[in-house]
Amino acid sequence: MKHVSRFLSALVFVLAVFCGFVLIWSVEKLPPAEVRFAKTAITDPLESNVPKTGESTVLSRLSMFPLWGKKKGIVSVMVENHQAARPFHRGLSDALLIEEFFVEGYITRFNVLFDVKDFPERVGPVRSLRPYFIDGVLPWVSVFFHFGGSPEALERVGQLKGVTAFNGIFYDTYFTRAKDIPAPHDAFLTRESMRELLQEAEGGVTPVPWPPYKTGRARSGSGATTMTINFFSPLHNVEYVYDSWKRGYIRTNGEEVSLAVPHNVLILETDVEDTGEFGRLAIRVQGKGEALLFRSGRMYRGRWSKKSPTDSYVFTDTEGDPLVFASGQTWVTVMDSLSRVKWEE
Repeated sequence: MKHVSRFLSALVFVLAVFCGFVLIWSVEKLPPAEVRFAKTAITDPLESNVPKTGESTVLSRLSMFPLWGKKKGIVSVMVENHQAARPFHRGLSDALLIEEFFVEGYITRFNVLFDVKDFPERVGPVRSLRPYFIDGVLPWVSVFFHFGGSPEALERVGQLKGVTAFNGIFYDTYFTRAKDIPAPHDAFLTRESMRELLQEAEGGVTPVPWPPYKTGRARSGSGATTMTINFFSPLHNVEYVYDSWKRGYIRTNGEEVSLAVPHNVLILETDVEDTGEFGRLAIRVQGKGEALLFRSGRMYRGRWSKKSPTDSYVFTDTEGDPLVFASGQTWVTVMDSLSRVKWEE
């Protein structure tokens, strides 16, 4: 009996050691992002839905393990693109997606989308909201940060359930004014202020599947290592040059080289109309239209569709199959005519 007892004890010990090695091996085999998530899920209130004692959680709608990182909590910041503001751009390189639209005077403005867990130290200069900036990123975004807005935009955002907009006019103490930058290009949103304001967002940040389009290897396309967009003036024209080392596009806007190096440049054609005495624009973001996708030094023709403002965009190639994007940042420019886009190998 003693021999049997010793044998069983030894067997239990060996099994325990084996299980320990298996557990360690399994954790080491996890991708780095998942290991980091596992280590911080309980301790960091921004990384989980488990609040510390006495604190509310910022991401109250995010599950503990949202499909292993396939869902993200996304916020939007309106960023100015006037030529006087470009030298002061901050945070663009950390964006998931940048959506560029015309505003008054046919100067463009950026709707910059961030994962709240990777929000940069500072973003800006922050400017005002327009209705097409809202509908152009629904349903990906549930929280907007801006400084003012057109009457139509403020009315539109007030109509949407589950959407929160933080207007710097009313939350001015949360927006930093840079003393060395002339107004109105001096308003910035910091990571700390973003987190504080999110405590007031009704329901927190809604998690969404990301990316909202197919990624992977693409079929061969036309060579396009250099691409230009005519925005009516040398001050505003844009050039993209593909950098194979960075696997992205170096963007020059006027004379300013962007901090962002997008892996995808998507151009959408739609209707743009002048409305009202202030020169504000009406830009169609639903329905259908032509599209051009530039990725990996190649160009692909396609189409976009959006059934309603609250439905997501669908991007397809000329045969009706999903357009295949490269992994990484996407820059979307919405404009009135693809004829002003030129490219060469």
